[in-house]
Amino acid sequence: MIYLDYAANTPVDDEVIDEFVRATKTYIANPNSSHLLGVKARNEIEECSNYLAKYFKCDSKGIIYTSGSSESNNLVIKGIASKYKGENKNIIISSLEHSSVVAPCNYLTSLGFDVNVIPVNKDGIVDLEELKNTINKDTVLVSICTVDSELGTIQPIKEISEIVRKYPDCVFHTDATQAIGKKALDFSCVDFITFAPHKFFGLNGFGCLINRNNIKLLPLIHGGKSTTVYRSGTPVTANVIALKKAFMLAVENLEEREKSIKELNDLLRDNLSKYDFIHINSPKNSIYNTLNISLIGIDNLEVVKELEKQDIYVSTTTACSLGNMPSKSVLAITGDEKLASNTIRISMSHLTTKEDINKFLKVFIDVLEKLKK
Repeated sequence: MIYLDYAANTPVDDEVIDEFVRATKTYIANPNSSHLLGVKARNEIEECSNYLAKYFKCDSKGIIYTSGSSESNNLVIKGIASKYKGENKNIIISSLEHSSVVAPCNYLTSLGFDVNVIPVNKDGIVDLEELKNTINKDTVLVSICTVDSELGTIQPIKEISEIVRKYPDCVFHTDATQAIGKKALDFSCVDFITFAPHKFFGLNGFGCLINRNNIKLLPLIHGGKSTTVYRSGTPVTANVIALKKAFMLAVENLEEREKSIKELNDLLRDNLSKYDFIHINSPKNSIYNTLNISLIGIDNLEVVKELEKQDIYVSTTTACSLGNMPSKSVLAITGDEKLASNTIRISMSHLTTKEDINKFLKVFIDVLEKLKK
């Protein structure tokens, strides 16, 4: 099997599974219990929170464990907005945002919020001049992803934060789900950071929201003691411990992994750029893990089906996209609906080998030539 859909989901690392099983068997008590077993479980969670707090340069009270990035994004967007009910306030997002950012913002428009979408340039970078012209004294939240999930474009987080900081009442949130474990970045200029371990060889159904500056939020989930006032529910000790393990493996081996994946990305780009029926969408300033292309005159769904027969797996758009909708990211940088409606996303990891890519290229081009005829 050649799996090239790591941007959607990664297999759980054996070390992470082992740590999860160990923790599940060892820490059997509710971390909120006052007896010794509960205290031991709570201490383990606090140790993990302290590790993340040190990495993100914040207080451990700002570490919020959630069910995933979708909940984290909803929590920060609705949690900030809820403080301004009945007021004419503004929220800014980019044209590249994940549906878990777009959907809550659409919901908030029904409550009277004004939501502005900042376009990107041909390289997939947020238009900073447009952001400067749009942000104002009524803007309460700017939410712009660190790395786009379809193109892999890296946004200038520091430059964006410098614009936001001129408005003291405005909060800056970034969805870093596609960034953690793929690119070493400085998040010290951001208020809220979203990520989920299933994107870097951790467990599914778990996530994290970093509240770096302990900004008040109205919780989505009320009732019951937890690790934080911003999210109720019994803490799952083993999930937290497994998150820490996956995070450590991802960031501590990042440089070595990034180097090997760059070689694979270069190999893909060099070979695919030779064909006039393939258009490479991912700009050069994208993470190496993701390469997005469009097919000209060849149906992308047919290609995916043919590759499946060869036990090779790629995606068309993101796993969270509705049906076979055009890629909004590709449409944003190309302005071409045909290109945006016929995309293939190839996403790699440190587990991907040069042999995998060479075999993929051979089969892929054979399939395209066959369908072209």
